[in-house]
Amino acid sequence: MRFVSAPRAVVAVAGLAAVAAALLPAVPAAAGPASRAGTSACGSTSVPASFSATFPDSVAAGTQVVASGPAVTLVIPADAVTALRTAGGTTVDASAAVSLTVSRNGAGTALQVSGLSTTDIALPESGDLRITLTGAVPAFAVSAQATVALASLTPKIVVHQGETTQDLGCAADPAAAGDLATIAVTSTATAAPAIPAIQAAAEDAAPLLTAHFRVDTTSRIAKLGSDLVAGNGTFDAGLYTGQVANTVDILGDLSLPRASGYFIAFRFMPVTSDIELPQAERAAGSADITNGVFTPTIDVTAKVDLVLTNVKEDGVPLEVGSHCRTGSPLVFRLRGRSDLTPGARSTIQTTFDIPPFTGCGVKEDLDPLLTGLISGPGNTLTTVLTSTGIG
Repeated sequence: MRFVSAPRAVVAVAGLAAVAAALLPAVPAAAGPASRAGTSACGSTSVPASFSATFPDSVAAGTQVVASGPAVTLVIPADAVTALRTAGGTTVDASAAVSLTVSRNGAGTALQVSGLSTTDIALPESGDLRITLTGAVPAFAVSAQATVALASLTPKIVVHQGETTQDLGCAADPAAAGDLATIAVTSTATAAPAIPAIQAAAEDAAPLLTAHFRVDTTSRIAKLGSDLVAGNGTFDAGLYTGQVANTVDILGDLSLPRASGYFIAFRFMPVTSDIELPQAERAAGSADITNGVFTPTIDVTAKVDLVLTNVKEDGVPLEVGSHCRTGSPLVFRLRGRSDLTPGARSTIQTTFDIPPFTGCGVKEDLDPLLTGLISGPGNTLTTVLTSTGIG
């Protein structure tokens, strides 16, 4: 990851501002993870409760929106923990009922967050008890700008006291309700930038500037119903004179670290593997700077190979060999608003296909097995770009 020192960052941003100031207004930064918080009355105890999740800033019309990292955090204060222990409490079960609403074109849809529960959390001898519950938000499609809001958050805390239990009877805090995120929608009719022309034009030219990003991705593999998380990658995006007014061309290098995958095959067989996503060719595209140079709307296509190694089936090595990969690259088309201000985060969501596998297997041909398990359309990629500087 490349960071730019504060003086250099100031100079770079100032230079960019000078180019833009005469023509282009600034617009607000892209949103990061969203949260709402309140305080629930659980009997005589006040329990801070919050919900958080990351939603994409924009999606193509008709694309399924998938929230990343939905979670509820409950905090039982230290004095309440002491009182529960004094009354014979040893552990607690915790859960939460969370309702969201998605509003678009004047109509609202209710969504229930699932999986927010845990059991047998020991009461500490002293201090607060902080409990984090992770869950899942149902995917939803949007055809116009949509607003996601927290409608209600109701915790449930059950204390174990020997052979008996006590439900603290928590109530929702109406003050926690409110908007979480607004998701913009881009047209599905937009043609991809002329990538070969961009590559040719940039081949012999130096970039006007290079924007550096940290890249964190979560891929939802449709056939497996599981997530692949890859963090601490980098994207160094060279910005070149655009071929169309109010645009800049982008040609850059994407580097994603090796990730570990875990999924259940055939609904009962745990499978683990190491996954590499080497760049197949440089990422290319363009950015519309009509609404601000600092917050361009990008349209970039990245191509990576998917390489599988160290595959184990129920802990037993599966000999896939050293050349097990997709027969053609995965193609990610990233369209959405980004932010070049150092430290700013932008979230972009897209869908992609996983091509059939080839070269897998040492003693037997494993291509059909892996293709059947993994390959196919409808996979979702959520990308968080964090600007680390401009140079």
